[in-house]
Amino acid sequence: MNVRRVNRIDELAQSLPPARDLWPGIAAAIEADRIAAADTAPRRTRWLPAAGMAAAVALVTVGIFIGRIITPAPQTLAGTTNPQGESVLMPAALRDANYRKQRDVLLTEVDERLATMPAADREKVAASLRTLKRSISDIEAALGRDPANALLQELLVNSCQEEMRALTAVRDAGSQET
Repeated sequence: MNVRRVNRIDELAQSLPPARDLWPGIAAAIEADRIAAADTAPRRTRWLPAAGMAAAVALVTVGIFIGRIITPAPQTLAGTTNPQGESVLMPAALRDANYRKQRDVLLTEVDERLATMPAADREKVAASLRTLKRSISDIEAALGRDPANALLQELLVNSCQEEMRALTAVRDAGSQET
């Protein structure tokens, strides 16, 4: 090998080919990385939905646990008992006389509205309202067995709100037809 001493930069060779071609090795490494990424990507994405569902269930469980700890025990409504003679705990919103009065007025208005409906429509609406009422009765019965259950109390409030929305929609349906 012939070595010569360089004193200035312009004495360096302008073009010097590499001793060997490196590109085939680089291309092979890039292709191997691409294949490895393609093989592992489906494995990673297969478990992601299951992990997301598990995380959601864990969050709901923690939320329920925290809700049970934070929520104060509901008060017993005097004179309200289930068929077994035990005291029933009801959320304050359902004990409210104003709520009961508004519901009674809505029921009267809905009965009047149902009387003017065609028979087929009347039966569909009445069946839906019966289902809501039966659901509320079932929840109240379950609350009678487990009066401190915050989830049942929340479900009862939500069901009663849904009943009020349905009653209001039926009442207001006649005013939109003109």
